[in-house]
Amino acid sequence: MHIDIGGVRTLSVENWETTPDDRQETVEILGGVAVQDYGHIEAGDKIGCTVTVSAAGWRIIKQYWDSRQPVDVEDEAGIIHRNLRVVVKSWRYVHRFPDHYDLKLEFWRL
Repeated sequence: MHIDIGGVRTLSVENWETTPDDRQETVEILGGVAVQDYGHIEAGDKIGCTVTVSAAGWRIIKQYWDSRQPVDVEDEAGIIHRNLRVVVKSWRYVHRFPDHYDLKLEFWRL
């Protein structure tokens, strides 16, 4: 499977995971517990994954990251997530393929 990040089609994608920005928490009070609930803030959701890309794809993704340019991301199910910020968490060469990279990415909704 693959995803599209702006103008880059990945060679593979793994561990696609969405972490919702759910702003509720328990607060200990004398004699019990209260809940502070500020709701689910969709703009704060984060999506994480690991992708494999060519060297040319890495250069484009690095440009998105460095410039903080929002991009559209199409996931494995064909759902287009609009205007996400690309955050590169780490990268490494693919073993035996020095012109390909494994990237750990996050996409932030804004």
